[in-house]
Amino acid sequence: SFGENVFPPFKIFGNLYFAGTEAASTHIIDTGDGLILLDTGYQHSLYILINNIWSLGFSTYDIKYLIHTHGHIDHFGATRALVELTGAKTFLGRADKNYANGKLDLSYAKELGMEFSETFEPDVLLDDGDIIELGDTRIKAVATPGHTQGAMSYFFDVTDGDETFRAGL
Repeated sequence: SFGENVFPPFKIFGNLYFAGTEAASTHIIDTGDGLILLDTGYQHSLYILINNIWSLGFSTYDIKYLIHTHGHIDHFGATRALVELTGAKTFLGRADKNYANGKLDLSYAKELGMEFSETFEPDVLLDDGDIIELGDTRIKAVATPGHTQGAMSYFFDVTDGDETFRAGL
């Protein structure tokens, strides 16, 4: 069973929040000019994510970017529904494009006993070193292939008052 363990979302530090489930994490960056979601989780737990976003005091309508760490169902399963709801722009490592659009069935859905039918075409295909900017946030995408060929790690500053730290996800 892939039921979701639900626990309250929380502020990690400054403008970085955890809004996902235990099984599939989703993080929010409040950029001051809209929200960035890092991964969207499974499609069947979208209702939990939406509730968690509102519980944190944010609106789903403020989501501008959906950035994915890699092309597996637990990281992009809810993307198409969120795009339809919010109009957000999607980002994914170039080598994982055909996982998202369904041309290659490597989303890991079958291995989990699921079906991935929520395909989407990424708006932006990322390469090593690309920079993503929104509001006061500047994210560096670093290619980290292995888990999937298009896996990306993201590095950005989080600030709370006078303290700033470099975050990596």
